[in-house]
Amino acid sequence: MKKILFVFFVLFFLVVFHAPALAKDGEDNEHKVQGKLLELREKRLDVIDARREMRQKLDLRKQGVRDKIATKQAELKQESAERIKQVFSKILARMNAALIRLDKLALRIASRIEKLQARGVDTSKAEAELVEAEAAGAAAANAIGLATEQINAIDAADISVRDMVSEAKGAVKTAKDALKVYHRALVEAIRELKASDKEAT
Repeated sequence: MKKILFVFFVLFFLVVFHAPALAKDGEDNEHKVQGKLLELREKRLDVIDARREMRQKLDLRKQGVRDKIATKQAELKQESAERIKQVFSKILARMNAALIRLDKLALRIASRIEKLQARGVDTSKAEAELVEAEAAGAAAANAIGLATEQINAIDAADISVRDMVSEAKGAVKTAKDALKVYHRALVEAIRELKASDKEAT
C-alpha cells in the first residue's frame, strides 16, 4: 500500500506542479506560432510592396521611353516636313524659271508680231493665239503661286508625312499642267505667226 500511496502522491505532485508548466509550454508554442505567422505575413507584405514599387518604377521607365519615342517621332516628322518643303520648293523654283522663260518667249512673239504688222502682214490669228497664251501664262503664274502657298502651309503637326507628300504632289502637278498649257498656247501662237509670215512672202 505504501507503494500505491507513493505513486499516487508522485502523480498528484506531478499533476499539480507540472500541469501549469505544460500549459505554459503550450501557450509559449502558440505564441511562437503566432509570432512566426505574423513574421511571415509581414514578409509577404514587404514582398508585395517591393513588387508594387518595382512595377511603378517600371511603369515610370516605360512612360519615359514612350515620351522619348513620341518626341523623337515628332522631331523626325518635322524634319520630314522640312525636307518635303525643301524638295518641292526647288521644283517650284524650276517652274518659276520656266515661267519666266516662257514669258520672255511671249514678249519675243509680241515683238515679232509688231514687226510683221509694220510690214503690213495680217497677224490677227497669231495675235489671238498670243492673247490665249497670255491668259494661260497668267493661269500658270497663279497655279505656281497657289502651289507655293500650299507647300509653305504644310504643318507637320496636323497631317501625316504621306498626306504632306500627296498634297505637295497635287499642288505641283496642277502648276506643271498649267505650264504645259501655257507652252502649248505659245507654240500655237508661233505656228500662226510663221504661217502669217509665209503667206506674206
